[in-house]
Amino acid sequence: MILSQEYKKKHYFFLSRKLVVCFLISITLNNTYAQVQRGKKDDAKAELISFKDRWGIKTNAVDWLLTVPNIGVEFDLGNTIRNKRTIGANIKWNWNTSQKYTPSLIFNVFDARVEWRQYFRTRKRGGVTKDANLMTRLKETVFTTQRKNPRQERAYYWGVYVNAASYNFKIGKEGKQGNAYGAGISVGYTAPLYGYRNNYIDLELGGSAGLLYTSYDVYTHDAESDCYPRIAEKCKSGHIVPFPLITDLRVAFVYRFMSAGSKYKESVYRRVQIRDFARQALNEKINKMHERIDSINNAVRKQGFSRPDSLLTKEELKQWKLMQQERKELALKEAADKLRKQVADSLGIQLSDTLTSEQEKTIRKALKVREDQLKQKAETQDSAKPGKRAANARKAKLHTKEKKEKKDKDSGKNRNKDGKPEAEAANKEKGDASGEEEDEKEDKG
Repeated sequence: MILSQEYKKKHYFFLSRKLVVCFLISITLNNTYAQVQRGKKDDAKAELISFKDRWGIKTNAVDWLLTVPNIGVEFDLGNTIRNKRTIGANIKWNWNTSQKYTPSLIFNVFDARVEWRQYFRTRKRGGVTKDANLMTRLKETVFTTQRKNPRQERAYYWGVYVNAASYNFKIGKEGKQGNAYGAGISVGYTAPLYGYRNNYIDLELGGSAGLLYTSYDVYTHDAESDCYPRIAEKCKSGHIVPFPLITDLRVAFVYRFMSAGSKYKESVYRRVQIRDFARQALNEKINKMHERIDSINNAVRKQGFSRPDSLLTKEELKQWKLMQQERKELALKEAADKLRKQVADSLGIQLSDTLTSEQEKTIRKALKVREDQLKQKAETQDSAKPGKRAANARKAKLHTKEKKEKKDKDSGKNRNKDGKPEAEAANKEKGDASGEEEDEKEDKG
């Protein structure tokens, strides 16, 4: 089949057009994808924290009250504020303080532990299922992170720990000295307490409980011989304590370079916060523009100019036009509300949110009649404007003529005895009168 030359041209034309359209669509999609990826990168960059901000140094006030010096560190495993996992280490030491005599009361302890934590925050609860059984209600109110009044400033945590300890306690007649190894869970929360510039102190409340593997010797105190004799029948070799023990109570103060109130966030909260900050910055910028535009408008109005375009930047000029449009819309709305109130008052109707449908119809009809009246009045005024302009022009001509005659009399121009100037003046007056008649005819036409 032989194709005609014209058909080939049409075919090539449509093919080239499709190729151009596909090329433009691919460019548009590529730009859109790049913008989305750039937005994600910006969000991720805003959530990054420095290496220094990932550290926390803590000490427990409860141990200090028991005369046990202690210190601990905590390190975030991720480098963003959305990270919720940390690793920490604590050590406490109060061992064999120097004594000139053997005391009857002994409290020596050494404990080193490593702890892994998972932080979380509470959320607003939507509602509780009515007429549900006990387990369902516990699941919806207790075993969940949703709360009726969530504390967004608090970062709750749970974790697991392992520890190794040596202890020597003698509070009563007998004492115990031994070693212990344990593992268990930790729970609690931390909240901002004090901040100054980039230095923060957070308060941490919590506790730890777990199982213990221990071996110990039992002894007593012999004050006469100044020694601690061992009681062999009460000593125990390595064994697991058959019940869980509370191994730590914490009322700790944590020094950080970035407070816990700003870390361990949910991703959605942070992104909303970033958008709120951007919106707030934009509003502040627009408010500053409005202030500058208003000040320029006031200065220009005093100087008698009409538009301050040359004094504004492109962005400020755009805002100025928006402001003018908003003011016009506000003025129209206020005029409409005022007219509606006047119509309602004339009908004896009190405006409120609980108007009946009949009252609304009555007000609408009266508003339509009033608007038609105002429209007719405006049209009459517009049609009368040319006549007024002509009358004002005639008055201005007469005034100019009187001034000129008075000036001619004062200057003594009527010195010609033949009367030519008077004739010229009379002819001029006739011409002016005929011109006025023509103006009146034009106005009537």
